[in-house]
Amino acid sequence: MVATHNLYLVALSVLISILAAYAARDLSERVRDARGRGWLALWLAGGATADGIGIWSMNYTGRLALRLPVPLLFDWPTVLLSLLVGILGSAGALLVLSRGQIGWPRVLAASIFLGGVGISGLHYTAMAAMRLPGLHPHYDSPALVTLSVVLAVALSFAALSLMFLARDGARGPRLRSHGSVLLRGAANPVMHYTAMAAVVFTLSDEVPNLSHAVSIESLCIVGISLVPVMVLVVALLISLVDRVEKQRALLDELFEQAPQAVALLRADNRIVRVNREFTGTFGYGPHEALGRRLGDLIVPDESRDEEQKYAELGAHGQRLDVEGVCRRKDGSRLHVSMVRVPVSVAGGQVEIYAIYRDVTERKRADEALRECADRLQALSRRLLQVQEEERRHLARELHDEVCQLLAAIVFHLHAATRVTGAAALARVEECARLVRQAGEQVRGLALELRPAMLDVLGLEAALHWLAERHQQRTGCEVRVEGHLPGKPLPPDLAITCFRVAQEALTNVVRHAQARHVWIEMGGAEGALELAVRDDGVGFDMGAAQRRAAEQDSLGLLGMAERVQLLGGRLRVESQPGRGAHIRATFPLSAGPDNPAGPAD
Repeated sequence: MVATHNLYLVALSVLISILAAYAARDLSERVRDARGRGWLALWLAGGATADGIGIWSMNYTGRLALRLPVPLLFDWPTVLLSLLVGILGSAGALLVLSRGQIGWPRVLAASIFLGGVGISGLHYTAMAAMRLPGLHPHYDSPALVTLSVVLAVALSFAALSLMFLARDGARGPRLRSHGSVLLRGAANPVMHYTAMAAVVFTLSDEVPNLSHAVSIESLCIVGISLVPVMVLVVALLISLVDRVEKQRALLDELFEQAPQAVALLRADNRIVRVNREFTGTFGYGPHEALGRRLGDLIVPDESRDEEQKYAELGAHGQRLDVEGVCRRKDGSRLHVSMVRVPVSVAGGQVEIYAIYRDVTERKRADEALRECADRLQALSRRLLQVQEEERRHLARELHDEVCQLLAAIVFHLHAATRVTGAAALARVEECARLVRQAGEQVRGLALELRPAMLDVLGLEAALHWLAERHQQRTGCEVRVEGHLPGKPLPPDLAITCFRVAQEALTNVVRHAQARHVWIEMGGAEGALELAVRDDGVGFDMGAAQRRAAEQDSLGLLGMAERVQLLGGRLRVESQPGRGAHIRATFPLSAGPDNPAGPAD
């Protein structure tokens, strides 16, 4: 007896196979992209189960289409075994394709698992589950049986090759994806109906064991209902997972690309994850930091107690925003601004984001700004003192010298009115001498305030005059060497150079005990250089700077400020017993708006 089939139910079985193939494809694609063993196991189990259910449902729907004169019954333990065979075959195929480089050998091995074990194994296990009163099924054509298995493997190979090996063609990957699903969906019914063509049913007096028998209608109600529900569940699951994965990808990228160093901590202060900036800032890679206590990595020993307090506050859900000092992997220190943000997670646990921003440069800038403000305040205070000292000096000079000369002139003029002849002439001559002396006194004061020759003859002549005057007053030999550029200097640059030399010579008189002083000047490569050096006793630079700060001394500080206002740089070098060397360098385009460089 040759069996017949209901064409409508045959078409339904093919449709079920294709729908199940779509659901299995969506899940199996996640197997390749799974991160971690947990996700791999989840997607592998889901994909294999969906594919196995699809094979199983199509197979029993195809058997419902079978038309025989006796009721079609199945042994339900064997039916469940057939489902397990289908799931195991699909799982083997997915496992082969889940990791590593996919090539033809892997695809062939996966095709054997899917087509040879999953599809063919389920079919023949289901045939063994059939219970037909009065009929005995057997295979009349070994060639068709072999062909059914070969077709299942071949169509599976074509479907998997199209999905994993074929390159993007002119019509893109979408067409390949649908083509692979259709081939995969066709493999099951093609194998099934080819194998059924080889089956012949003969009459038999043997009474089958019907103790666990269920009707084909019951199985098909389950199978036909299960596939649409499975497709819907898979669609919802994939949509949900895609949204979760998208959010996770966005958060992961935000975590990794954050401009600050970020460490994710557990409540016990152990590191769960660090980002790239953390590695760049502190030097610890993810493999070095994972599972270790944050305090053991970046907290200096003297700050451990504070770190423990911060950890306890964070574990109790309190946000922190503090500044402190941390330690890099190489042992160097850096100033950081730290924010700790506790986050409640599932199970009532707390995890903490520790966010660090390197503020070392800002700290240095703040410190430099404070030092500059202190220096300016000291300079301003000292300038006021110097102004008062200069006023007292001028007042004393005018009172003690000029005013006394003028008083003497008045006395002699009055005396001259009371005498005649030679005595009157002598009085007038004395008045003339006193007037000349007063003029010299006034001229000297004027030169000390600002030498006129600086404006008339230039800086070089003024330096020669300053050297001669210093040598006459102190007996210390002063030499002026070098020449300035031929182009006239700006007035503010000329007076600054003059005052630097003047202050340097004053310091030599006060402290150096020198016998020789050299004033050197020159210009090259767009810069002007003025140097004053002596062969005196010298001094310790650190001690001199501390003494100047304590006594509000204007000497070196005043020179440095003058030079910096013109964008120049002042260098002072000295050692005890080896004299001192003061060198000021100015850009020839110097001006008040130029940025100032620090003094050394």
